[in-house]
Amino acid sequence: MGPRVGEKGQWFGWLVAWALLVQLGLYAWATAPGLAGTADSGFYLHAADTLRASGHLLNPDGTAYRYWPPLYPVLLALGGSLGALRILHGVALAMSLLAWSQLGRQLLPRAAALVLPWALALSTPWLVVSKFVWGETVFLALVAGYVLALFRGLQTWRGQWWAAATAVGFLLPLQRTAGLFLLAGLALGLVVQHKQLAPKQRLLVAGHFVLTGLGGLAWHFYALLLAAPTVYKLNQGWAQFFSSAADYGFVLSRWLVPVRAAWRPELTAVWALALAGLLAWLWPRNAGLKERRLAPPAIAPWVRHFPAVLWVAVAFFLLLLLVATTFTRSAAGLYDAERYASVLFGPVVVLGLLGVGRWFTSPLGSKKWLSWLVMGIVGLWLAYSAGRAGSNAAALRQLAPLKLHEGK
Repeated sequence: MGPRVGEKGQWFGWLVAWALLVQLGLYAWATAPGLAGTADSGFYLHAADTLRASGHLLNPDGTAYRYWPPLYPVLLALGGSLGALRILHGVALAMSLLAWSQLGRQLLPRAAALVLPWALALSTPWLVVSKFVWGETVFLALVAGYVLALFRGLQTWRGQWWAAATAVGFLLPLQRTAGLFLLAGLALGLVVQHKQLAPKQRLLVAGHFVLTGLGGLAWHFYALLLAAPTVYKLNQGWAQFFSSAADYGFVLSRWLVPVRAAWRPELTAVWALALAGLLAWLWPRNAGLKERRLAPPAIAPWVRHFPAVLWVAVAFFLLLLLVATTFTRSAAGLYDAERYASVLFGPVVVLGLLGVGRWFTSPLGSKKWLSWLVMGIVGLWLAYSAGRAGSNAAALRQLAPLKLHEGK
Protein backbone atom coordinates (compact mmCIF):
# COMPACT_ATOMS: atom_id res chain seq x y z
CA MET A 1 0.00 0.00 0.00
CA GLY A 2 3.02 2.27 -0.25
CA PRO A 3 4.81 4.27 2.41
CA ARG A 4 3.10 6.08 5.21
CA VAL A 5 1.62 9.49 4.42
CA GLY A 6 4.48 11.95 4.26
CA GLU A 7 5.08 13.95 1.11
CA LYS A 8 1.36 13.96 0.38
CA GLY A 9 0.42 15.47 3.72
CA GLN A 10 -1.45 18.30 2.04
CA TRP A 11 -3.81 15.85 0.37
CA PHE A 12 -4.28 14.09 3.67
CA GLY A 13 -5.21 17.38 5.33
CA TRP A 14 -7.85 18.13 2.70
CA LEU A 15 -9.26 14.62 2.99
CA VAL A 16 -9.55 14.98 6.78
CA ALA A 17 -11.25 18.35 6.33
CA TRP A 18 -13.88 16.88 4.00
CA ALA A 19 -14.45 13.94 6.34
CA LEU A 20 -14.86 16.40 9.21
CA LEU A 21 -17.52 18.31 7.27
CA VAL A 22 -19.43 15.07 6.65
CA GLN A 23 -19.19 14.07 10.32
CA LEU A 24 -20.40 17.44 11.58
CA GLY A 25 -23.11 17.55 8.92
CA LEU A 26 -24.53 14.23 10.11
CA TYR A 27 -24.29 15.40 13.71
CA ALA A 28 -25.97 18.75 13.01
CA TRP A 29 -28.81 17.04 11.15
CA ALA A 30 -29.36 14.37 13.83
CA THR A 31 -29.33 16.88 16.69
CA ALA A 32 -31.13 19.79 15.01
CA PRO A 33 -34.33 19.25 17.09
CA GLY A 34 -32.18 19.12 20.25
CA LEU A 35 -30.27 16.60 22.34
CA ALA A 36 -32.13 13.62 23.79
CA GLY A 37 -31.82 12.13 27.25
CA THR A 38 -32.24 9.08 29.44
CA ALA A 39 -32.61 8.64 33.20
CA ASP A 40 -28.95 9.37 33.95
CA SER A 41 -29.17 12.55 31.85
CA GLY A 42 -31.49 13.92 34.51
CA PHE A 43 -28.87 13.27 37.18
CA TYR A 44 -26.22 15.13 35.17
CA LEU A 45 -28.46 18.13 34.57
CA HIS A 46 -29.68 18.32 38.16
CA ALA A 47 -26.11 18.09 39.50
CA ALA A 48 -25.11 20.91 37.14
CA ASP A 49 -28.02 23.05 38.38
CA THR A 50 -27.16 22.51 42.04
CA LEU A 51 -23.49 23.22 41.35
CA ARG A 52 -24.41 26.59 39.86
CA ALA A 53 -26.92 27.36 42.61
CA SER A 54 -25.15 26.12 45.73
CA GLY A 55 -21.66 24.99 44.74
CA HIS A 56 -22.49 21.31 45.42
CA LEU A 57 -23.17 18.37 43.12
CA LEU A 58 -26.46 16.82 44.29
CA ASN A 59 -28.84 14.13 43.08
CA PRO A 60 -32.54 14.92 42.55
CA ASP A 61 -33.33 13.41 45.98
CA GLY A 62 -30.89 15.79 47.67
CA THR A 63 -28.15 13.23 48.32
CA ALA A 64 -24.57 13.70 47.16
CA TYR A 65 -23.97 13.11 43.46
CA ARG A 66 -21.86 9.95 43.35
CA TYR A 67 -23.00 7.40 40.77
CA TRP A 68 -20.91 8.95 37.97
CA PRO A 69 -17.67 10.97 37.95
CA PRO A 70 -17.96 14.75 38.37
CA LEU A 71 -16.38 16.27 35.26
CA TYR A 72 -19.40 16.06 32.93
CA PRO A 73 -21.87 17.91 35.22
CA VAL A 74 -19.14 20.49 35.87
CA LEU A 75 -18.90 21.07 32.11
CA LEU A 76 -22.70 21.28 31.92
CA ALA A 77 -22.70 23.88 34.67
CA LEU A 78 -20.07 25.93 32.86
CA GLY A 79 -22.04 25.80 29.60
CA GLY A 80 -25.33 26.65 31.23
CA SER A 81 -27.61 25.41 28.43
CA LEU A 82 -28.33 22.44 26.18
CA GLY A 83 -27.39 24.59 23.20
CA ALA A 84 -23.90 25.06 24.60
CA LEU A 85 -23.72 21.34 25.33
CA ARG A 86 -24.64 20.57 21.72
CA ILE A 87 -21.71 22.70 20.59
CA LEU A 88 -19.43 20.93 23.09
CA HIS A 89 -20.47 17.53 21.73
CA GLY A 90 -19.77 18.68 18.17
CA VAL A 91 -16.33 19.97 19.13
CA ALA A 92 -15.59 16.69 20.94
CA LEU A 93 -16.55 14.67 17.85
CA ALA A 94 -14.28 16.80 15.68
CA MET A 95 -11.38 16.47 18.11
CA SER A 96 -11.82 12.69 18.20
CA LEU A 97 -11.69 12.45 14.41
CA LEU A 98 -8.65 14.73 14.17
CA ALA A 99 -6.67 12.93 16.88
CA TRP A 100 -7.31 9.39 15.61
CA SER A 101 -6.64 10.48 12.02
CA GLN A 102 -3.30 11.95 13.06
CA LEU A 103 -2.39 8.77 14.93
CA GLY A 104 -3.48 6.65 11.98
CA ARG A 105 -1.31 8.74 9.68
CA GLN A 106 1.68 7.68 11.80
CA LEU A 107 0.78 4.01 12.24
CA LEU A 108 -0.92 2.98 9.00
CA PRO A 109 0.25 2.46 5.44
CA ARG A 110 -0.76 5.31 3.15
CA ALA A 111 -3.97 3.97 1.60
CA ALA A 112 -5.25 2.72 4.95
CA ALA A 113 -4.50 6.09 6.54
CA LEU A 114 -6.60 7.75 3.84
CA VAL A 115 -9.55 5.46 4.62
CA LEU A 116 -9.45 6.11 8.37
CA PRO A 117 -10.93 9.67 8.49
CA TRP A 118 -13.93 8.56 6.44
CA ALA A 119 -14.48 5.52 8.64
CA LEU A 120 -14.47 7.82 11.68
CA ALA A 121 -16.73 10.41 10.03
CA LEU A 122 -19.29 7.70 9.28
CA SER A 123 -19.11 6.18 12.77
CA THR A 124 -22.57 5.24 13.98
CA PRO A 125 -21.37 4.53 17.56
CA TRP A 126 -20.01 8.07 17.87
CA LEU A 127 -23.09 9.61 16.28
CA VAL A 128 -25.50 7.79 18.58
CA VAL A 129 -23.81 8.75 21.85
CA SER A 130 -23.43 12.36 20.71
CA LYS A 131 -27.21 12.71 20.44
CA PHE A 132 -27.74 12.10 24.15
CA VAL A 133 -26.85 14.05 27.27
CA TRP A 134 -24.26 11.47 28.20
CA GLY A 135 -20.62 11.75 29.17
CA GLU A 136 -19.41 9.47 26.36
CA THR A 137 -18.89 12.14 23.69
CA VAL A 138 -16.47 14.19 25.78
CA PHE A 139 -14.87 10.91 26.86
CA LEU A 140 -14.26 10.05 23.19
CA ALA A 141 -12.28 13.26 22.71
CA LEU A 142 -10.30 12.80 25.92
CA VAL A 143 -9.37 9.23 24.99
CA ALA A 144 -8.35 10.19 21.46
CA GLY A 145 -6.26 13.11 22.68
CA TYR A 146 -4.67 11.03 25.42
CA VAL A 147 -3.70 8.14 23.15
CA LEU A 148 -2.18 10.53 20.60
CA ALA A 149 -0.23 12.41 23.30
CA LEU A 150 0.98 9.12 24.81
CA PHE A 151 2.18 7.90 21.43
CA ARG A 152 3.97 11.17 20.72
CA GLY A 153 5.53 11.05 24.17
CA LEU A 154 6.88 7.57 23.52
CA GLN A 155 7.95 8.58 20.04
CA THR A 156 9.86 11.75 20.96
CA TRP A 157 10.34 11.66 24.77
CA ARG A 158 9.65 15.38 24.87
CA GLY A 159 8.37 16.80 28.14
CA GLN A 160 5.46 18.71 26.61
CA TRP A 161 3.90 15.53 25.24
CA TRP A 162 4.22 13.75 28.57
CA ALA A 163 2.75 16.78 30.35
CA ALA A 164 -0.18 16.81 27.91
CA ALA A 165 -0.72 13.07 28.27
CA THR A 166 -0.64 13.29 32.07
CA ALA A 167 -3.08 16.22 32.17
CA VAL A 168 -5.57 14.60 29.79
CA GLY A 169 -5.12 11.18 31.37
CA PHE A 170 -5.89 12.67 34.79
CA LEU A 171 -9.27 13.80 33.42
CA LEU A 172 -10.22 10.44 31.90
CA PRO A 173 -11.54 8.71 35.07
CA LEU A 174 -13.10 12.00 36.21
CA GLN A 175 -15.23 11.94 33.04
CA ARG A 176 -16.12 8.24 32.91
CA THR A 177 -15.30 5.45 35.36
CA ALA A 178 -14.13 3.42 32.37
CA GLY A 179 -11.24 5.87 32.10
CA LEU A 180 -9.55 3.82 34.82
CA PHE A 181 -10.04 0.72 32.65
CA LEU A 182 -8.40 2.42 29.69
CA LEU A 183 -5.44 3.65 31.73
CA ALA A 184 -4.98 0.16 33.16
CA GLY A 185 -5.11 -1.36 29.68
CA LEU A 186 -2.55 1.02 28.22
CA ALA A 187 -0.29 0.54 31.24
CA LEU A 188 -0.51 -3.22 30.78
CA GLY A 189 0.25 -2.80 27.08
CA LEU A 190 3.43 -0.91 27.93
CA VAL A 191 4.38 -3.60 30.44
CA VAL A 192 4.12 -6.10 27.58
CA GLN A 193 6.38 -3.83 25.51
CA HIS A 194 8.74 -3.02 28.41
CA LYS A 195 11.81 -4.14 26.47
CA GLN A 196 11.38 -1.07 24.27
CA LEU A 197 11.90 1.17 27.32
CA ALA A 198 15.17 2.03 29.03
CA PRO A 199 15.16 1.75 32.87
CA LYS A 200 14.78 5.52 33.35
CA GLN A 201 11.99 5.58 30.79
CA ARG A 202 10.17 2.85 32.70
CA LEU A 203 10.27 5.01 35.83
CA LEU A 204 8.84 7.95 33.89
CA VAL A 205 6.04 5.82 32.45
CA ALA A 206 5.23 4.36 35.88
CA GLY A 207 5.10 7.84 37.43
CA HIS A 208 2.88 9.01 34.59
CA PHE A 209 0.29 6.30 35.21
CA VAL A 210 0.34 6.86 38.97
CA LEU A 211 -0.43 10.55 38.46
CA THR A 212 -3.15 9.95 35.88
CA GLY A 213 -4.99 7.53 38.15
CA LEU A 214 -4.90 9.61 41.34
CA GLY A 215 -7.91 11.80 40.62
CA GLY A 216 -10.16 8.95 39.57
CA LEU A 217 -9.17 6.79 42.52
CA ALA A 218 -9.75 9.66 44.96
CA TRP A 219 -13.20 10.34 43.51
CA HIS A 220 -14.24 6.70 43.65
CA PHE A 221 -12.97 6.33 47.20
CA TYR A 222 -15.20 9.26 48.15
CA ALA A 223 -18.17 8.12 46.08
CA LEU A 224 -18.15 4.44 46.98
CA LEU A 225 -16.90 4.43 50.55
CA LEU A 226 -17.84 7.81 52.02
CA ALA A 227 -20.84 9.15 50.13
CA ALA A 228 -22.71 5.90 49.53
CA PRO A 229 -22.81 2.19 50.31
CA THR A 230 -20.55 0.08 48.15
CA VAL A 231 -21.85 -1.04 44.77
CA TYR A 232 -19.57 -4.05 44.63
CA LYS A 233 -21.57 -7.25 44.82
CA LEU A 234 -22.16 -10.27 42.61
CA ASN A 235 -24.80 -9.33 40.09
CA GLN A 236 -26.00 -12.35 38.11
CA GLY A 237 -23.02 -14.68 38.26
CA TRP A 238 -20.96 -15.98 35.38
CA ALA A 239 -24.00 -16.30 33.15
CA GLN A 240 -24.01 -12.50 33.09
CA PHE A 241 -20.32 -12.47 32.16
CA PHE A 242 -20.87 -14.60 29.06
CA SER A 243 -24.08 -12.77 28.16
CA SER A 244 -22.20 -9.47 28.24
CA ALA A 245 -19.38 -11.00 26.20
CA ALA A 246 -21.99 -11.88 23.58
CA ASP A 247 -23.34 -8.31 23.68
CA TYR A 248 -19.91 -6.84 23.01
CA GLY A 249 -19.16 -9.45 20.36
CA PHE A 250 -22.38 -8.51 18.59
CA VAL A 251 -21.66 -4.77 18.86
CA LEU A 252 -18.15 -5.04 17.42
CA SER A 253 -19.39 -7.36 14.67
CA ARG A 254 -22.08 -4.85 13.70
CA TRP A 255 -19.39 -2.22 13.20
CA LEU A 256 -17.94 -4.39 10.43
CA VAL A 257 -20.83 -6.26 8.81
CA PRO A 258 -24.62 -5.78 8.59
CA VAL A 259 -26.31 -7.87 11.29
CA ARG A 260 -29.80 -7.46 12.71
CA ALA A 261 -30.50 -6.77 16.39
CA ALA A 262 -32.92 -9.71 16.40
CA TRP A 263 -29.98 -12.07 15.84
CA ARG A 264 -28.35 -11.21 19.18
CA PRO A 265 -30.60 -13.21 21.58
CA GLU A 266 -30.73 -16.20 19.23
CA LEU A 267 -26.99 -16.84 19.02
CA THR A 268 -25.45 -15.99 22.39
CA ALA A 269 -22.62 -18.53 22.16
CA VAL A 270 -21.80 -17.45 18.61
CA TRP A 271 -21.49 -13.78 19.55
CA ALA A 272 -19.33 -14.56 22.58
CA LEU A 273 -17.00 -16.53 20.31
CA ALA A 274 -17.17 -13.71 17.77
CA LEU A 275 -15.69 -11.36 20.35
CA ALA A 276 -12.72 -13.67 20.85
CA GLY A 277 -12.37 -14.16 17.11
CA LEU A 278 -12.43 -10.44 16.36
CA LEU A 279 -9.79 -9.75 18.99
CA ALA A 280 -7.61 -12.49 17.51
CA TRP A 281 -8.00 -10.98 14.03
CA LEU A 282 -7.18 -7.49 15.30
CA TRP A 283 -3.90 -8.58 16.88
CA PRO A 284 -1.18 -6.62 15.00
CA ARG A 285 1.33 -9.01 13.47
CA ASN A 286 4.00 -6.44 12.58
CA ALA A 287 1.93 -5.27 9.62
CA GLY A 288 3.93 -3.27 7.13
CA LEU A 289 7.20 -3.95 8.95
CA LYS A 290 9.21 -3.45 5.76
CA GLU A 291 7.59 -0.07 5.22
CA ARG A 292 8.34 1.09 8.73
CA ARG A 293 12.05 0.38 8.35
CA LEU A 294 12.11 3.51 6.19
CA ALA A 295 11.25 5.61 9.24
CA PRO A 296 13.97 7.30 11.31
CA PRO A 297 15.42 4.95 13.97
CA ALA A 298 14.08 7.08 16.85
CA ILE A 299 10.55 6.83 15.47
CA ALA A 300 10.36 3.36 13.92
CA PRO A 301 10.24 1.27 17.15
CA TRP A 302 7.04 2.82 18.48
CA VAL A 303 5.42 2.98 15.06
CA ARG A 304 5.96 -0.76 15.03
CA HIS A 305 5.12 -1.56 18.66
CA PHE A 306 2.37 0.90 19.62
CA PRO A 307 -0.38 -1.06 17.79
CA ALA A 308 0.29 -3.95 20.20
CA VAL A 309 -0.13 -1.52 23.11
CA LEU A 310 -3.47 -0.44 21.63
CA TRP A 311 -4.58 -4.04 21.21
CA VAL A 312 -3.80 -4.92 24.83
CA ALA A 313 -5.68 -1.80 25.95
CA VAL A 314 -8.76 -2.75 23.91
CA ALA A 315 -8.78 -6.35 25.13
CA PHE A 316 -8.21 -5.42 28.78
CA PHE A 317 -10.81 -2.63 28.60
CA LEU A 318 -13.39 -5.14 27.37
CA LEU A 319 -12.41 -7.64 30.07
CA LEU A 320 -12.87 -5.03 32.80
CA LEU A 321 -16.25 -4.03 31.36
CA LEU A 322 -17.32 -7.67 31.55
CA VAL A 323 -16.10 -7.91 35.13
CA ALA A 324 -17.98 -4.71 35.99
CA THR A 325 -21.27 -6.09 34.67
CA THR A 326 -20.73 -9.30 36.65
CA PHE A 327 -19.53 -8.04 40.03
CA THR A 328 -21.12 -4.58 40.28
CA ARG A 329 -24.45 -2.95 39.56
CA SER A 330 -23.08 -1.64 36.28
CA ALA A 331 -25.71 -1.57 33.54
CA ALA A 332 -25.73 -4.54 31.18
CA GLY A 333 -27.50 -5.36 27.94
CA LEU A 334 -27.09 -4.74 24.24
CA TYR A 335 -27.85 -1.02 24.22
CA ASP A 336 -25.58 -0.30 27.18
CA ALA A 337 -22.85 -2.34 25.47
CA GLU A 338 -23.21 -0.17 22.35
CA ARG A 339 -22.88 2.93 24.51
CA TYR A 340 -19.88 1.78 26.53
CA ALA A 341 -18.04 0.28 23.55
CA SER A 342 -18.30 3.48 21.49
CA VAL A 343 -14.94 4.66 22.83
CA LEU A 344 -13.30 1.59 21.26
CA PHE A 345 -14.39 2.43 17.71
CA GLY A 346 -11.26 4.49 17.02
CA PRO A 347 -8.67 1.91 18.10
CA VAL A 348 -10.64 -0.99 16.62
CA VAL A 349 -10.77 0.69 13.20
CA VAL A 350 -7.06 1.56 13.38
CA LEU A 351 -6.20 -2.05 14.19
CA GLY A 352 -8.59 -3.35 11.54
CA LEU A 353 -7.07 -1.15 8.83
CA LEU A 354 -3.64 -2.25 9.99
CA GLY A 355 -4.81 -5.80 9.33
CA VAL A 356 -5.86 -4.79 5.82
CA GLY A 357 -2.40 -3.29 5.34
CA ARG A 358 -0.96 -6.62 6.47
CA TRP A 359 -2.66 -8.23 3.47
CA PHE A 360 -0.89 -5.97 0.99
CA THR A 361 2.53 -6.72 2.48
CA SER A 362 1.95 -10.49 2.36
CA PRO A 363 2.83 -12.69 -0.65
CA LEU A 364 -0.85 -12.80 -1.65
CA GLY A 365 -0.86 -9.01 -1.84
CA SER A 366 1.28 -9.20 -4.99
CA LYS A 367 -1.65 -10.73 -6.89
CA LYS A 368 -3.42 -7.80 -8.49
CA TRP A 369 -6.90 -9.31 -8.69
CA LEU A 370 -6.84 -10.26 -5.01
CA SER A 371 -5.69 -6.76 -4.08
CA TRP A 372 -8.57 -5.26 -6.05
CA LEU A 373 -10.93 -7.65 -4.26
CA VAL A 374 -9.72 -6.49 -0.84
CA MET A 375 -10.05 -2.84 -1.86
CA GLY A 376 -13.56 -3.58 -3.09
CA ILE A 377 -14.45 -5.09 0.29
CA VAL A 378 -13.13 -1.98 2.05
CA GLY A 379 -15.21 0.16 -0.31
CA LEU A 380 -18.33 -1.90 0.45
CA TRP A 381 -17.65 -1.52 4.16
CA LEU A 382 -17.45 2.25 3.82
CA ALA A 383 -20.70 2.20 1.83
CA TYR A 384 -22.31 0.11 4.59
CA SER A 385 -21.02 2.56 7.20
CA ALA A 386 -22.40 5.50 5.23
CA GLY A 387 -25.81 3.89 4.87
CA ARG A 388 -25.92 2.94 8.54
CA ALA A 389 -24.84 6.42 9.66
CA GLY A 390 -27.42 8.10 7.45
CA SER A 391 -30.20 5.79 8.62
CA ASN A 392 -29.32 6.29 12.27
CA ALA A 393 -29.04 10.06 11.85
CA ALA A 394 -32.60 10.08 10.50
CA ALA A 395 -33.81 7.92 13.40
CA LEU A 396 -32.02 10.05 16.00
CA ARG A 397 -33.56 13.18 14.51
CA GLN A 398 -37.01 11.78 15.33
CA LEU A 399 -36.29 11.39 19.06
CA ALA A 400 -38.05 13.81 21.37
CA PRO A 401 -35.61 16.51 22.51
CA LEU A 402 -34.78 16.79 26.19
CA LYS A 403 -36.05 19.86 28.01
CA LEU A 404 -34.07 21.42 30.81
CA HIS A 405 -36.91 21.04 33.29
CA GLU A 406 -36.86 17.28 32.67
CA GLY A 407 -33.46 17.09 34.30
CA LYS A 408 -34.62 18.77 37.49
